Amino acid sequence: MSESSLFPSLTAWMGGTAATHPLRELFDAAEESDHPTSFRRSILQAFDDIIGTLEAARPLRLGQPKGDFVRAKVDDDLMIVRAELAAGAKLARAGVPFDFGTRGGRPEPDLLLREANLGIEVKARRLNGLKDLEHELTAALDGAGLPAIVHLVCRERPLEIKKDVREVIVEETLNRVRNGAWGATVTQLERPWSATPQLDLTVRVFEAPAEAGSSVVVEDGFELSGHLQDVEAQVVAVLSDTQKIKQAEAKPTILLVDTARTGLSWMRQPQYWASRLASLLPDTAPFVGVGVMLQTLDSADVPISFALRGSAAAGDLEAAKKMAIDLGLTLTE
Repeated sequence: MSESSLFPSLTAWMGGTAATHPLRELFDAAEESDHPTSFRRSILQAFDDIIGTLEAARPLRLGQPKGDFVRAKVDDDLMIVRAELAAGAKLARAGVPFDFGTRGGRPEPDLLLREANLGIEVKARRLNGLKDLEHELTAALDGAGLPAIVHLVCRERPLEIKKDVREVIVEETLNRVRNGAWGATVTQLERPWSATPQLDLTVRVFEAPAEAGSSVVVEDGFELSGHLQDVEAQVVAVLSDTQKIKQAEAKPTILLVDTARTGLSWMRQPQYWASRLASLLPDTAPFVGVGVMLQTLDSADVPISFALRGSAAAGDLEAAKKMAIDLGLTLTE
């Protein structure tokens, strides 16, 4: 195919990437015949739209996030820089002039509004303990050549399962498969930091034909009350991040946390996120406001909602409110 004809902006950025870049396989496999709404075309088109929008807006120091994109080695690297790029592109589409913050010197927020004394600091969080266990267990079974079907079952998805706990579960499951010990075992996850301090995780192991290989499936886990409280706690925890505070001290700042890969946060509507954050934002927070964004790979736009700290300086609040209006957001205070 001619990638440049389909994705001209993305193609230019991909030219400097290594063969191991997390987007490389998808990019190289793209074909002219891909349906416009196909998984592959949608993801690549969204990247191309984001990059093209930013290049047209010409913010200063776009080369910095471009460098992060080019150097990305794993999915996390790519999603972190994509969050910053997507937030910038949203400003650009709304006609809000901005530049990327300076790096390597005095701390600055990621995005700096040109016509207001206001910045946006973007933080991407990935927390999904059950998904981590699923991936590690699949890799271990495949690596050992052990065919089995494994179901991971819990009523609520843990945001985090400690590494040593995951290792024990993986090793115990491998031994059960080796010994043909089919059936279910229950591990109680101790989580003193969580809204649900103790959570039962059931590991069901079934025999599979040798030719079938291994399969690990996550079941249930859609009880949201404690889970979303944990997500809220993770967003609020960013308020005390030392680096983020230093960046907020340089300029009045909105902290924007990408929670798209933080458990099942995407199941909550952005408007409700704003009202929850308003109730959780302490008056002593160093930020003018805090918000969430929920980026999806197949869309160049990103839903954003944020709440303002009522005790912030009047001028900072006015600047934040104007930006919200420009972006078409409904604000919560």
